[in-house]
Amino acid sequence: MGHIKSREWPHEKTAAREVWIDYIKVFACILVVLGHFFQSMVKASILSDNSLYQWFNTTIYYFHVPLFFICSGYLYQRCGQIDSFPAWGRNVLKKAVALGIPYFVFSFATWLLKTLFSDEINNQIGGLGDVLFIHPTSPYWFLYILFLIFVITPTVKTKKGIGIMSVLAVSGKFLQIIGGGEYIVITDLRGINIPVKLDLVCAGYNDCIRRFTEAILQNNRCVSWRGVPICRPLVIQN
Repeated sequence: MGHIKSREWPHEKTAAREVWIDYIKVFACILVVLGHFFQSMVKASILSDNSLYQWFNTTIYYFHVPLFFICSGYLYQRCGQIDSFPAWGRNVLKKAVALGIPYFVFSFATWLLKTLFSDEINNQIGGLGDVLFIHPTSPYWFLYILFLIFVITPTVKTKKGIGIMSVLAVSGKFLQIIGGGEYIVITDLRGINIPVKLDLVCAGYNDCIRRFTEAILQNNRCVSWRGVPICRPLVIQN
């Protein structure tokens, strides 16, 4: 009898498994689970929101999710070969299947359960279309953003290409730092300043915009963005 060969994607290179990548992903996964666990305990008032919790939560969010992106990007650049438009199309299709199926399945399941048991949860959820396409729910926003990164990021195999990609990445981070950081300050009418973390890495850019908008729309509140006050007009009733 002849041997049946497994079907592989065209132009896809196989490489020996790098175990250290698995170790990093396991470590990051543990931190993600711990982060969400302690957040839920604090929101449910089972644990207190003390300085130790704030330190731990802030520290792990500096690097645990970025580790997943780094591992994905490393393997993508090492094993991928996107050097033409047809290859790009095949890659997008492959990622859409690999990331899209779990994203839509688990996002729908989360939306359904949170909608059915809305009185029993800490954070309410929006409509199905909003959850799937505009405000991805945690933690599935990771798949949403990762797919978009795969769509717009080419593979580079030369030192020049690697240098260009590195410069673009560093420049993007630098612009984020000098562009106002990740915090806004909500100032109430009593003059009390309340810093609010936008959490771009942890919640995605859509959630950042949502939080900023909600802060503006709160009654009797102003938002100071890089020193410029933005306030909701007060309606004076006769």
